[in-house]
Amino acid sequence: MIAVCTVLLRVSPGARWPILLAAVRDEFTGREWDPPAAHWPDEPSVWGGRDRVAGGTWLAVDRDRPAVAALLNGVRRDPPADGTPRPTRGSLALAALRESAGDLVPGIADAAVLSRYDGFHLIRADIDGVEIWSWNGVELSHDPLPRGDHLVVNLGPDRLDDPLVPHFGPLFAALPDPDPAPGLAPADAWPGWIDLLRGDGLAPDDVRGLIIDHPIVDAAGNTHHYGSTSATLVGLAVDGRVRYDFTATPATPQWYEVGIDH
Repeated sequence: MIAVCTVLLRVSPGARWPILLAAVRDEFTGREWDPPAAHWPDEPSVWGGRDRVAGGTWLAVDRDRPAVAALLNGVRRDPPADGTPRPTRGSLALAALRESAGDLVPGIADAAVLSRYDGFHLIRADIDGVEIWSWNGVELSHDPLPRGDHLVVNLGPDRLDDPLVPHFGPLFAALPDPDPAPGLAPADAWPGWIDLLRGDGLAPDDVRGLIIDHPIVDAAGNTHHYGSTSATLVGLAVDGRVRYDFTATPATPQWYEVGIDH
């Protein structure tokens, strides 16, 4: 899996920082990945974490445009009848940054191409607005996200039937609007936001949890852990500035600004 599992998004057209995004990635903890950097030589302005297994990303930022794209996994479908592996969804966030607003991946709307993918929710945001594509294995929807606060989970945006959303929605709404100027220490750039991303003190197996750790026993009796492996904060300013912060230890966070020596 190559995806964030929760995105908290504040959309404020006309504000100094019209896009403020917080994201937590959940993944099998043994799956190898690289922290955010300019991993794609043909796209030097694009920075993001890189999955070493499939080569894609769960979240990436284009510092020049500027824009941010994040991928959440949706429904996992039965394997294709012809035995061909499904394409990695980790390429979709990168593709969304390559395209103009309103487009996705060339040809992905073609039924034959789209039908190969497992379900997903793909968010693309720039200072002009936010859009989300959702594919459930049957239909592809493409919608703007309006002004306000949004929580996007694996079920989709603002789904109150996910216990996380009604718990964290009011907490997120109560956060102040930060002014995360590049160069500030993360705690000063994101007052309250970093504290919320610690998970509100919920246990890692709580169904409302933002920061999770679930042991999973496979058919051979081996235990694997599926949990929160990183967290990200991104701000896009109306004047073109970008603030991008990251921690690889969300349960006991050590935040740093991406692109600044740490």
